[in-house]
Amino acid sequence: MRRRWHAAVAAITVAIVWAGAAGMAQAATWHLHPGQSIQAAVNHASPGDVIKLAPGTYHQNVTIQKNRITLIGSGWGQHGTRLLPGKHPTPSPCTDPSGVNGICVAGQFDSSGNPAAPVHGTRIRNLSVHGFSAFGIVLFNANDSTVSHVLAGQNKAYGISGFVLSGVTFTHNVARFNGEPGFYIGDSPHANATVAWNRSVANGVGGPEGIGFLFRDSSWGKVWGNTAVGNCAGMVFVDTGEDPLPATHWTAWSNQSNANNGSCVGEQGGAPPLSGIGITLFGASHSVLMNNVALGNRPTGPSVFSGGIIVASSIPAGGADPVGNLIKGNTAHNNSPFDILYDGSGSGNTFTGNHCDTSDPGSIC
Repeated sequence: MRRRWHAAVAAITVAIVWAGAAGMAQAATWHLHPGQSIQAAVNHASPGDVIKLAPGTYHQNVTIQKNRITLIGSGWGQHGTRLLPGKHPTPSPCTDPSGVNGICVAGQFDSSGNPAAPVHGTRIRNLSVHGFSAFGIVLFNANDSTVSHVLAGQNKAYGISGFVLSGVTFTHNVARFNGEPGFYIGDSPHANATVAWNRSVANGVGGPEGIGFLFRDSSWGKVWGNTAVGNCAGMVFVDTGEDPLPATHWTAWSNQSNANNGSCVGEQGGAPPLSGIGITLFGASHSVLMNNVALGNRPTGPSVFSGGIIVASSIPAGGADPVGNLIKGNTAHNNSPFDILYDGSGSGNTFTGNHCDTSDPGSIC
């Protein structure tokens, strides 16, 4: 995970040319059909323009570096818009030796790789992104961006993801059978995220890191109405300690995280082995888990911990103790070894009104 992030930032730092100057012209709509270049349309578009993709298959990757570009497909399915890898990838500052991304949205980074001017107002919706050798969709240093009604499947890295974000929205998307987490927000202390009505299925199983929804070293977000099934872990909020960034002020409610029983082997210096995890606050603080459902999460291989709902310290992984969290009104059954597990670390963590059969400590159920 971290190797991909640092390599991609290095590529952007060297190669990116900022093209986001505000334009005064009236917004235009570009209509494209299979065989036409999406990248050429993006390159010629002005901030505020809309690029509409007719149904069909587009064998190409796309990079967006301008403000307020909207990319709209014609939906999923047989008569939708499909983005697949091309034989000769379009050159992109987002491409690194690990592979090619389907769609990359990239703001500026300075010569040291630190975020400079973000790209604003990107909208991506109503299309599918399949089979890329890196991310399906990735946002770097992006503000007020939305990805909605997108299917990201069978990409080698994350399905729909972002680093250094503010005002990000992921809604009504599906991520399935990707090589790493389905949905991801990282390195975003002011994420101000909305993650709602998404579905994450069987991502990363058998690899190092198969998580349905991963929120790492990021803060401030609302997560509701999502479903995670068949991953190694369903939903993880984690402070890793790799950056001086907390994982705090998340509110997650009315999510379903069931049968996340895949086995992930972990990686040296990265994620630990994971299996059978529903929802966890792993070193996260001042967050709320309320009215979520975690059913049948049972490990099928080694795991740092397992269970339906877990609150635990991430200090062994370089992170922090959980502090000031509220776990209220959740339903957890048929999880192993416990429906709800609290390792006793940190302070001010409150469990109330949860519906479960087994817990550690036993007083929670």
